[in-house]
Amino acid sequence: MNVEEIEMTTEQALVSALTPKQVGDIGLQPFSLLRQVIAIDLCRSSSSNFFNAVMTVWVCTLSPIEALKAHEDVASAQQSAFEWAEAQGYSITHYKPLLDAYKRLNDELAASTKARVRGGQDGDAPKNVGGQPQR
Repeated sequence: MNVEEIEMTTEQALVSALTPKQVGDIGLQPFSLLRQVIAIDLCRSSSSNFFNAVMTVWVCTLSPIEALKAHEDVASAQQSAFEWAEAQGYSITHYKPLLDAYKRLNDELAASTKARVRGGQDGDAPKNVGGQPQR
């Protein structure tokens, strides 16, 4: 399950993360905030990467309305996600395209959230924090 690291600037990662992708012949919708939150709720902290990959990539096959409806019934959505994965031919022994898509979504999201203020350093407080300037 060795997948290469993606190296890109924050801006490139953000644009890439919001650009539609494919897994196999299936088009994926952008990993928007809506899909990120729903995927988090469908995934379990104690689950395997495979489980979480199925949930996350499946959510990216749904329209926003379909994703919201899936969020209303977690168990049914999880079952639908696995039915989708099986229909695509994914299994414990055939997972690479699915895990590659999952890793790319997560890598792009991680890179896009590393935004820094230009000209500043991490930890520098904005100029007006703490009230009015002292005279």
